[in-house]
Amino acid sequence: MDIAQSAEAYSSRFFKSSRAGQSWQPVMVGASYLLNPFTLLTCLGRPTSVFGNLFILLSISKACSGAAVTSIFALALASYTSLYPLLLLPPLVLLCYDKLESRQASKTKNSLTSFAVRQTASLGLSIGILLVLSYALTGSWSFVSSVYSTRLLLPDLTPNVGLWWYFFIEIFDSFRSFFVGVFWLHLASYSPALTIRLREQPLAVLVLLCGIFAIFQPYANVGDAGMWIGMLSLYGHVFERKCNPSTGPQLCRHADTYATVTRYTFPALSALLYTTLLGPAFYYLWIYAGSGNANFFYAITLVWSLALSVIVADLLYAILRDEWEVERPEMKGKEVSRI
Repeated sequence: MDIAQSAEAYSSRFFKSSRAGQSWQPVMVGASYLLNPFTLLTCLGRPTSVFGNLFILLSISKACSGAAVTSIFALALASYTSLYPLLLLPPLVLLCYDKLESRQASKTKNSLTSFAVRQTASLGLSIGILLVLSYALTGSWSFVSSVYSTRLLLPDLTPNVGLWWYFFIEIFDSFRSFFVGVFWLHLASYSPALTIRLREQPLAVLVLLCGIFAIFQPYANVGDAGMWIGMLSLYGHVFERKCNPSTGPQLCRHADTYATVTRYTFPALSALLYTTLLGPAFYYLWIYAGSGNANFFYAITLVWSLALSVIVADLLYAILRDEWEVERPEMKGKEVSRI
């Protein structure tokens, strides 16, 4: 709710959405997250990933209020357990910087470069302290390989809803190191690209990256997807379907007279529901009943990832379209073709 109350989703330092009046109330955002079926399933499963998700949300929340030190330390806690949250650092630094500069507009402005260097150093120092404390508790550094090598090298190929396990079961050992590097490079490439393109909306970058992590991280799980789907309510204003006033109120009953930013929300959510119901069934047929095989389960996880990918792409399109309509207000609600 703190993230929603900051209004950063539709009114940042350099951008103000023309659909700000359609944004969801903070109570609705909080309810959509807490009552999300995937969030409830995560509570039933009790995985340790909930701690990483907690620190990610805490980091974003503190960044929206300009508390850079707390935000970076929360990110360090999330990265200490899961590694991949390190990729959230660039947009998180931008979000903290924009908030601080908005408050100190009348004062001497800090350099973004020096601010980023300080926060990166703070992150490294925080993680270093956490590692030293872990060594003091365990008496050895063996936890480093046990925790981080598992993420980086993927030695455990237990089936999950992610895309890595089946691919590396099938790959030849001589190509394994190459493709592990390619997969990690693919995951890491989104952070700088989205941060540069959506410089005016750093919170949008954070939400998009959480969705990408839910799809492409090594050990994907339903908890990460549930956290991200709950975060989508922050951008409820770009998912709303409103009647286009130019068509007249008498024509608003027709679907083609509605102005909407997103395009494939219903097919993606339908596919997500489809995989949510069939995924456990296919897993049971393979593991317990013995009447299926790995292809059954992996096929349904591909559809799961496809549904999440469509939602991520649709959200990105909606954010870019909303940004473009601020520059071209006469095009709001009109069909456009990209050439």
